[in-house]
Amino acid sequence: MKRTNALLAVAVAAVLIGAGIWVMLPGKGEDLPPNDDDGPDVPDVPGNLTDPIAKVPHAVEIDEKDVKLRLQLDYPGKGTGTEYAWNEAYEFVLSTSGSGWDGRAVIKVFAERAESIGAKCLIMTYGDGIRATWDDHVVHGAIHLSADAVVWISNGTDDRTDRFSVLFNRTGTFGLTFQAFDADTGDPLSAPVSTGQMVVPEAGSMDIRALSGVEEVIENDTFYVVIINATNGWNVRHSMDAAYLVLSSDKGEALVDVDRTTFTAQLLEPGQSTQFLAYFPMEDIGGDLELIYAEPGQPPVTVSLE
Repeated sequence: MKRTNALLAVAVAAVLIGAGIWVMLPGKGEDLPPNDDDGPDVPDVPGNLTDPIAKVPHAVEIDEKDVKLRLQLDYPGKGTGTEYAWNEAYEFVLSTSGSGWDGRAVIKVFAERAESIGAKCLIMTYGDGIRATWDDHVVHGAIHLSADAVVWISNGTDDRTDRFSVLFNRTGTFGLTFQAFDADTGDPLSAPVSTGQMVVPEAGSMDIRALSGVEEVIENDTFYVVIINATNGWNVRHSMDAAYLVLSSDKGEALVDVDRTTFTAQLLEPGQSTQFLAYFPMEDIGGDLELIYAEPGQPPVTVSLE
């Protein structure tokens, strides 16, 4: 008789799943199914992914007696003061454990940046390449970001590991906080766990190339004319300034002729390029030419003229 009832339960569950209703069979806690926009409408079943998730603008303190879940966070450079690279993905591993709580849980991630933050400053993915959607909130006069990441249903026992890929899309000083909440009420289920200050420094150099260089006589004056191509190799906006170009030889040095060189300076985005003609007066300039980009505060860059 028990076997017949069990088979009947499985059959009913199969019919309900086919009808678009997600049935939670007894288990250790299940991740919610992804929402299929092309499938049938899913009714408002408690615990379904389509149910709204309570909004929480920032991490919340919680009394130890109210803690239901415990989080542990590991990530590269944890506790070492390591500097992080721009445009490079890092793996963050979040371990969740706990018992005695039933319901729908959500891991929320909160992000801050000392220099102010926007949704494009951090790119975070988790699961099967799901990209976090950031909401911005003003907290104590500063903008914070929050995102709902992993959502699951707990049947009283939790023991899970989730991995997050974090890419810093801006430089500056960042901080991330992870915390578990009741997805329906927004009540905290765990204490928040935070990173230390993660510093992404400005770094790079201007990539300057001379595409050609020829002597040219203009109105009885001789100039060395160079086609300059410059690409911003910095991880921040950076200016290319023709005034920092120096043409040296065995007899002396020459700066660009500002009357002939219409290009002065241009602020470039990371990876952006610009191109222009630079005119150097050849008076008192001998042979063995060398072109240098001497930006103040940066090591001089030798530009090949070959």
